[in-house]
Amino acid sequence: MIPATVFDFRMNAWTPGSLPMARLAEYLTRLATLFGNQEQVYFLKVRKGSAIAEIHVHETVAPKVQARLQLVSAGNGPEDAQKSMQHINAMLREDHTSAALRVKDGAVIIDFPGCKTPLAQEAIVHEAGELIGSVIRVGGKDDTVPFLLQDTDGTTYNCTTTRDIARELAHHLFGDLVLVQGMGKWRRTADSVWELDGFRVKSWEPMNQASLEDAVKALRGVEGSQWNAFDDPQAELKKLREG
Repeated sequence: MIPATVFDFRMNAWTPGSLPMARLAEYLTRLATLFGNQEQVYFLKVRKGSAIAEIHVHETVAPKVQARLQLVSAGNGPEDAQKSMQHINAMLREDHTSAALRVKDGAVIIDFPGCKTPLAQEAIVHEAGELIGSVIRVGGKDDTVPFLLQDTDGTTYNCTTTRDIARELAHHLFGDLVLVQGMGKWRRTADSVWELDGFRVKSWEPMNQASLEDAVKALRGVEGSQWNAFDDPQAELKKLREG
């Protein structure tokens, strides 16, 4: 079976004459992340009728791209692709339309209900927890000081804390990982996705690479331990802390 190399992204309420170029660029940016392999995925044109963005995938990566899209459609795709699909759906809802991604002249791969999506009731939950990351920004003049924490996968968290703790954390700016403890504010979006809306830090402790390696070494030394079977035991430690 020859892998498909041309895909259509059809936006039902838009036409080539009504779709603003800036908005088209936003959709194409999200689609590029959805497809992956960005150096070998190309935008060809917008066809007449409904606005149909025609996308060409180089045949050398077509099987990989198709497999990625199938996983996303089934809800098992990479995190960046899943987030991109959610963003596209949110954009379509804002534009009061829906869309579908299909193989050209073929079956639909991903359906984007957009404005047809039932909106879940927004909810906010406050819950104690902890985060691990690098301090990449500290600033503010008020008694409650905002700072930005970046996880090892690039995810950033908006945090606040006291002046005293902020002063201590400032010494670790762009340094080793730190573990912060406090109270998180979680918000359920209209797409039923939980997002961290803010995190109030009450305490913290340094967490450098050496301490992680020591912890992994100690776990591997326990008789009957399964830690030797993990390819990335530090990632497993991180999952345990977050879970």
